Amino acid sequence: MAVAATSNSKSKVAPAKPMDQSPLNGLPPSPSQLPSQSEWDRALLLPIVDGDGQIHSFESLIQPDGEIDTVLVIFVRHFFCGLCKNYIESLSPLITPETLRSQKTRLIIIGCGGYSMIKPYTKELQTPFHIYTDHSKAIFKAFGMGRTLQGPAKKPAYVKTTVVEMGLKAFKHVMKSAIHGGALWDAGDMSQVGGEWLIRNGKLEWGHRMPDTAGHMSAEEIWDVVKFRNEEYGQTQIKEGIIRAGTMEKHGALEPSIVEGPTNCGCN
Repeated sequence: MAVAATSNSKSKVAPAKPMDQSPLNGLPPSPSQLPSQSEWDRALLLPIVDGDGQIHSFESLIQPDGEIDTVLVIFVRHFFCGLCKNYIESLSPLITPETLRSQKTRLIIIGCGGYSMIKPYTKELQTPFHIYTDHSKAIFKAFGMGRTLQGPAKKPAYVKTTVVEMGLKAFKHVMKSAIHGGALWDAGDMSQVGGEWLIRNGKLEWGHRMPDTAGHMSAEEIWDVVKFRNEEYGQTQIKEGIIRAGTMEKHGALEPSIVEGPTNCGCN
């Protein structure tokens, strides 16, 4: 099925700049190192597809509006990944559209499978958040999110099901997809890992790459970052000790945001 080539982006083509290399395989040296300015500029123009097959530029999805100035973008693994499904389910009740709105923030989720997988994925998880896909993985690469099949040294708290249960559930989805004419690769690259990124007023301020197949930040850590980055509450929370000890330093939330133009973005 052809993908409709429509876009709600008004972005202009950015001037050519030297491209810094992002790792195509393996993991980057730092889970919180921000991409370079040139990689960010390139990512803004890349296409993202919704569940109806409509194409949007990445830039069009992260623009602030009258009520929202911050966008939290969570990149997940393939659409059959039980670990990422456990993670999305773990976000509520702490992270919901309502709680995020109180921080002038919205959340979108981006996977790497075929767009036909998005609606069944959303229905299964009953998530209120919009889900898109970067099937080419171009944005994953521009942001330096790597590829690995390495599992976690310790099962994270958000994983509530056993490996056997996740395997059986994934097999069920594969068979169901095959019956309806889908292919295994429609779910996305099995070795691609994702991460979490915070964008405020159109500028990338903070990021975290998954170090392994279950390396998402917890809902509590994400909430710390969201509230810390809110200009109205940030300093107060630090003074009152609301930010949990070590969270911000450990996950890079104190790194400077990237700036306009060809100047150094603070990544080195």
